[in-house]
Amino acid sequence: MSSVAGVKDIFYYNTLFYVRTKRFQIMLPLAVLISFINTFLVDFHVVTKPASAFLFTEANLGYSEILFILIASMFAGDLVSRDFSKEGLFILTQPFNREKIFAVKFLSSILAVVLVVLAYLAGSFASTFILYHSIIPTWWEIVGISIVGIISLVSFVSLFSASVKSPTVSITISIFVLLIGFPLVQSIMGDLNKEPFFLVTYALQSITDLAQRVYPPHVVRVLSPTGDSVTYNPTVPESIAIFLAYMLLGIVLCLVIYRKRQLTDV
Repeated sequence: MSSVAGVKDIFYYNTLFYVRTKRFQIMLPLAVLISFINTFLVDFHVVTKPASAFLFTEANLGYSEILFILIASMFAGDLVSRDFSKEGLFILTQPFNREKIFAVKFLSSILAVVLVVLAYLAGSFASTFILYHSIIPTWWEIVGISIVGIISLVSFVSLFSASVKSPTVSITISIFVLLIGFPLVQSIMGDLNKEPFFLVTYALQSITDLAQRVYPPHVVRVLSPTGDSVTYNPTVPESIAIFLAYMLLGIVLCLVIYRKRQLTDV
């Protein structure tokens, strides 16, 4: 029982740590504010009100990719590296194996990021309801795939946290790779008319695709005198498969590295 109580204590205090951090206290209201940006723009006649709730919701969710990457990087960028600093040394000296410690810390970070994501989605749907007195029927699919997507991002980012000693450096690398590196690769793949099926940022497109009245086809061919071009849209099953792959890869590799790292790294 003492072991179970100890694990619960680590989960409680780690969750409390996230909730009390400035990153959570800033990201939560910021996510809500972002979800209402388009509503403010319409109300103040900066932009024309979209013709349907589908178009408006799609515009609202257009911020999701960047926001989710920032959320995952901020909350998981120091998930492991913090344990090997003087601040987190206490956790590793507890009589629990590394797997339990990692699982508890991972779950507490997931709880924090999901709360922020749900706040953003709730604001997006609420702002749509304010203007159109209805929300799109695929809202529950958007919520579901957003949660799976953010968990996959947290899993992937935790891998950088396990590989780098400095929490600041791991957060910076995560943001750089996901916001600059992956989109650059995706752009190159697009120029080559190849599907970037191995990129988590590509899978995140399904969030906005679900907001459309009709889900776009997987392959869109555009014919032109200068040459044909191909655009790819991830299907929902494909996106889920990509998310699960990143989730599995991130968790397994992170656990392996976490178990091998020594307290002498502090």
